[in-house]
Amino acid sequence: MKHVLLLGDERKGGSKSRVLAFAQWLQGRNCVVDVELDRETPLVDRRADLVVVFGGDGSLLGAARRMGRNQLPTLGINVGRLGFLTSYEVDRAQEAVELALAGRLREEPRLLLQGSVVDGSGHPLSEPVLCMNDAVVGRAAVGPMITVRASRSGEEIATYRGDGLVVATAAGSTAYSMAAGGPVLTPDLQALVLTPLASQALSARPLVLPVGDGIDVEVIETEGKRQAYLQLDGQVRVEVEQGSRAVLRPAPFAFRHLGPGSGHFFKVLRAKFGFTGLPRAMDSRG
Repeated sequence: MKHVLLLGDERKGGSKSRVLAFAQWLQGRNCVVDVELDRETPLVDRRADLVVVFGGDGSLLGAARRMGRNQLPTLGINVGRLGFLTSYEVDRAQEAVELALAGRLREEPRLLLQGSVVDGSGHPLSEPVLCMNDAVVGRAAVGPMITVRASRSGEEIATYRGDGLVVATAAGSTAYSMAAGGPVLTPDLQALVLTPLASQALSARPLVLPVGDGIDVEVIETEGKRQAYLQLDGQVRVEVEQGSRAVLRPAPFAFRHLGPGSGHFFKVLRAKFGFTGLPRAMDSRG
């Protein structure tokens, strides 16, 4: 008998009724079903053979963070707008779950980062927080440019002056980093993308590098503002004062993403982003 955990967000219209109806369908298939509709409830102590997340990309990212070290096989069902990280649209939810329960979906590990803030002496100022897409060290919403320095193992990689810096995983390369001009990476790559935000220097370009032991991003100057901010997956925000740094390290465990296979990534790129679309030839009237 399979144990399934269904996740939704009761604050979103229709979510509760959709998830409860799906739970009833699963129970009719002789499954043990748990339902969690509070999107902030920790999931570190839950046990299940399968987690099904009803929502958009943000819901899937939140589930990964809430599971902590207790990463469970997870299937994303898109009921949001873009749904790039989720594997299936809501009208195929039953089909997707049947495939997952039959072991016919591929488990695809996704890199997780642990982000925290330390002071200039390396003393921790915040608890580590998991993220799967990206960590952004940026200026206050209303404020001047900031200067940040990216480094690894004490060696400087680059210094940027502008709105900040995105440190994205391969899975997160299609999110904020891409919108800021960064490259698209296939999500199975063990790599990070450093993408400057509105850099003052024309020579500043996105940089792809191996994950290694992670990245440090030090806030060098905030031009009169007391602090910059570290945002993790756009969901958790931590202050980073001048002279302090964001510390981003690969987690010793991965998100257990379930999907139909490697070719799905390129299908989604084409369908949702128009990726690699051929230009249309103009006719004689053009």
